[in-house]
Amino acid sequence: MDKMRLALVGCGGMGTRHLHGLKQLADSPFDAVELSAVCDISAANAEMAAAEAEKLLGVRPKVCTSMEAMVQQVPDLEAVDVVTDPSVHHTVVCEALDLGLHVLVEKPLAITVRACQRILDAAARNERIVSVAENFRRDPSARIVRHLIDSGAIGTPYMGMYHSLGAGNSIFITPWRHRRELGGFILDMAVHFTHMIRYQLGDFAEVYADARMVEPERQKSASMSMDYEFYKKRFAAMPERIPAAAEDTTQAIFRMENGATLNWIVGIAGHAGAHRELIMGTDGSIDGFGVRGGRITLARRDAAPLSQEDILASAEGAELSFDPLTRHLFPSGVSAGDPLVDLKLIAYELHEMAEAVRGQRTVEVDGRCGLKDVAALYAVFESWRAGGPVALSAVESCQSYAYQAEIDAALGID
Repeated sequence: MDKMRLALVGCGGMGTRHLHGLKQLADSPFDAVELSAVCDISAANAEMAAAEAEKLLGVRPKVCTSMEAMVQQVPDLEAVDVVTDPSVHHTVVCEALDLGLHVLVEKPLAITVRACQRILDAAARNERIVSVAENFRRDPSARIVRHLIDSGAIGTPYMGMYHSLGAGNSIFITPWRHRRELGGFILDMAVHFTHMIRYQLGDFAEVYADARMVEPERQKSASMSMDYEFYKKRFAAMPERIPAAAEDTTQAIFRMENGATLNWIVGIAGHAGAHRELIMGTDGSIDGFGVRGGRITLARRDAAPLSQEDILASAEGAELSFDPLTRHLFPSGVSAGDPLVDLKLIAYELHEMAEAVRGQRTVEVDGRCGLKDVAALYAVFESWRAGGPVALSAVESCQSYAYQAEIDAALGID
């Protein structure tokens, strides 16, 4: 397969991680992407990304500050990898599609459901591919959970639990993640969760929820965990304290279309934490939905729990077939403890996109799937704002939309 010619659009922290994902792919037998350009409205950030790309890949891509100029300078460009902040995804992705480019875009697909629909409309009128970079789904742990459910290992799933509550008032990576109209923490992180629930249990039907802001002020952490130059510079310039302007704690009961229920507690605030993911079925349970670098456990009555390694060695595991790239990236079938797991999953997303552009497959997480993930997350806030249950169909069609309408108004989305 000849290489897909790609540009990176958005040269910040996550953009740097995508460059390192490209390095993982370039060093594999599945190298199918050529980085032709980097683009950012900040020339300094674009130059920094180009230098990093040259160091990693041995070739310096063209540096651009607008996509229109980029397609003129790189006329054979085929696709872009959009890694900007979520508040401009709809603007950037729609422009790329209208320029005739296929798009891989970081999750969430867009800042609101209406913004997601703009992207779907642009993809349809230009007959171009949109793929959402949802990395949790591509982890071996997620594939194993999906296989166990499909094979009937736990019978019929009837209940789930998704608890991810972190304590404290630290700034979560960047100050913008504490501003609702820029993509607050709950959207930025928990859209992973709504996606994984849908992947394992099917679509949501209805939700009854509560949301609130527990920590009105956030403070700078003692250190930044990521060792890239962009992150270091951003961390050095970060203020010591910021006012928060987005809800940081949510609780919900979801009813799934298949009749199962799911208990949801997600947030990053307060004085206590709780972390547990559980899928309960009529014949057993699975601890975990699958997550980047995760492990899952299978439990059944009158039998010892099976670890992920045990499952892979069992009769159920013998029926599981990982695709060739997953087998290459994670030969043991376990990603837990792999320091490169984040970058390897980005490599997977990029390779999948290249195959889709060449007509060899369809993307797993397309625009419609991305919209449904965003709608499921915002259904929590729409229910809270409405003071009662809301149907997911009403959120997806923008009929239940009071919470998101304020975000659209702030960003000029109509």
